[in-house]
Amino acid sequence: MKNNTFNYFRNAFALVGFFIIACSVATTDEPTIEPEPPVQSNIGKYQIAIGQSLSSSNGQYTRTLVVLNTETGVMKTYWFGNNGSWVEHPNLPTITFTH
Repeated sequence: MKNNTFNYFRNAFALVGFFIIACSVATTDEPTIEPEPPVQSNIGKYQIAIGQSLSSSNGQYTRTLVVLNTETGVMKTYWFGNNGSWVEHPNLPTITFTH
């Protein structure tokens, strides 16, 4: 009888252990979604600054727009023309930044 009780408990613990192992193996972790790395290229990007200055000739404010092409390093200056659109400034040269 003593041997029978021992076999009963051993088989019961073996069954419980098998069930625990089977349940832990059956669980699948959902795939983790990693964030996309930041863009390391400056191709096709521009830096823009808008300013306003007082003209000494007519006493009016002039709006200017400075655009830097980060791919080529070329900076151009525009001003808000009389026709209501941005026009490249005729008296300011195009500047190229190399570093």
